[in-house]
Amino acid sequence: MQALTFDIRSWRWIACKALGTLRREVYFSRLSGLRLREVPEPELPGPQWVRLRTILGGVCGTDLGLILQRNHPASLLRSFSSFPFVLGHENVAVIDQVGPAVTGWQVGQRVCVESSLSCSVRGITPPCRECQAGRFALCENFLDGHLPRGTMLGMNSFTGGSWAPYFVAHASQLHAVPERLSDSAAVLVDPLACALHGVLRHRPADDQRVLVQGGGIIGLGVVACLRALGCAAQVTALVRHAHQGEQMMEAGADECIVTPRSDSNARRYDRVATAVGGRRVPAGFGNQALLGGYHVVYDCVGTGASLTDAMKFTRPRGTTVLLGTSQITVVDTTPLWFSELTVLGAYGREMEQVDRRPARHTYRLVFDLMQSAKLKTARFPIQTYPLRDYQRALRAAASRGRTRAVKIAFAHPPA
Repeated sequence: MQALTFDIRSWRWIACKALGTLRREVYFSRLSGLRLREVPEPELPGPQWVRLRTILGGVCGTDLGLILQRNHPASLLRSFSSFPFVLGHENVAVIDQVGPAVTGWQVGQRVCVESSLSCSVRGITPPCRECQAGRFALCENFLDGHLPRGTMLGMNSFTGGSWAPYFVAHASQLHAVPERLSDSAAVLVDPLACALHGVLRHRPADDQRVLVQGGGIIGLGVVACLRALGCAAQVTALVRHAHQGEQMMEAGADECIVTPRSDSNARRYDRVATAVGGRRVPAGFGNQALLGGYHVVYDCVGTGASLTDAMKFTRPRGTTVLLGTSQITVVDTTPLWFSELTVLGAYGREMEQVDRRPARHTYRLVFDLMQSAKLKTARFPIQTYPLRDYQRALRAAASRGRTRAVKIAFAHPPA
């Protein structure tokens, strides 16, 4: 079968990074770590595993960050991955083969696979303290068990990923897709679950002011999930492009600030200060500060600059929540100390408790919100491409300001 694989060595990384600053096409060339190649269909690693036929494989910002080499080569994410790997963890798929010890699942069922390769997947008993608490994405055993190292589907050398016609998963990772949900809605479950998890990490009060920074699917998901949970807080969105502002308003934001990349720091801070009733304070070398700010800021971008801004846009003793994939970078930590902030990370999905109800997996919560029409996925249209057009698909994903893409996915034809 043909699959999109990734593997890059030190000298290639350096050469590609140097040339990629001049021409982005280098990241999709033979010099890069990305390849469309023939690989064998994956075998079941054990009796409790299933093989899946991919319907749609989503392109995540984390995938794009790897391909465009936005992460430092010394990133700890590389230490928890085994190479080469078939990319793709966002998925909707059909069970194609069932292991002899699998119960409750049948060939032909449509599922979404939760990506964490935690203790149950690795056959580790007793599970670690994080898995016992239902926090599978924070598992302490990603390097252990009878499987190679790897934190998630699509970033390891043995499961494959959804950027291929077939991949494998442990039965504990499967979540049945409700019959009424379309494939296009189902492939959004993982990014929307990440957004919902971020909201549940710190749920703002109804009388607070909230800033959502970033106009991609995670930022849109945060706004939509706040409203789906009944949050009445005043929500402002901060985005780069006018069409992202329109999408944010449709998702439930009260107002939107559009600041193109051409805007100076001073202009961007002035716009935020005006919206929140604060005051911009200029510093040296173009650096800016803000007096006042929002009770809660969700950073859905994940760069050093965005985290710095997010903390500066947070009012004293407020909370900054980082949802964007983080990296080795330069961050101004002055506001963390100077404004006595709380900074929270939000990664992955887990067993979540909402309104004192029994804990449920984040995927199940998203499915329920979709089925009740509280979370309207029609607001998040996707664009699909065949795998052979991967370069065009990834260019579209990397140029959302031009393409207006909310989610890019690879569509695999039926077997």
